[in-house]
Amino acid sequence: MNTAWALQTGPTIEPLTVDEAKLQLRIDSDTDDAAVERRLRSARSQAETYLMRGLLTQTWQYAQDDWADEILLPMAAPLQSVTSVKYYDTSGVLTTLATTVYLADLLSEPGRVVLKPAQIWPALQANRVLAVEIVYVVGFAAADLIPADIVDGVCLLLGDRQEFRQQTVLTSQQGLAALPNGVEAILAPHRRWWRPPC
Repeated sequence: MNTAWALQTGPTIEPLTVDEAKLQLRIDSDTDDAAVERRLRSARSQAETYLMRGLLTQTWQYAQDDWADEILLPMAAPLQSVTSVKYYDTSGVLTTLATTVYLADLLSEPGRVVLKPAQIWPALQANRVLAVEIVYVVGFAAADLIPADIVDGVCLLLGDRQEFRQQTVLTSQQGLAALPNGVEAILAPHRRWWRPPC
């Protein structure tokens, strides 16, 4: 089954303030604030990609070809809410599914959408690619709610980006940028696995 997902709205805050990041990097001057903020966003994003979870409030869109018994949502750890579930009906009209049909599981990681008891998924337009679309909000509502060891991992990534700005990036076997020594060990317990529906 084809699947796709994309960030719609990124977080408005970071795990650290610029001042906290500068303290971590031992930077006293204000002249590099913009660069520090950019590296902080980049470090947070790299940690999120590895962890397969959104760390701070952000909105994602996910789509798949057909319904499934459970629809696991990428980056949804934690899942704050499901904004909408839409589908292309048999006439090809994008239709919003009533909340009486499905349940948003906010407890599981990753979060998921499942049918409520005694409900059925509606029929979809035949041969429509990505016929089911879900918009949802993920992440912790405040930086101080992020587990401390995840923040430590982001700090290590930030320091690595500051120290080795011109370094050639090595990649792992999966083609993702390899994490610096120690970071993977810190972040691994919080990593979540997402699998596409069968």
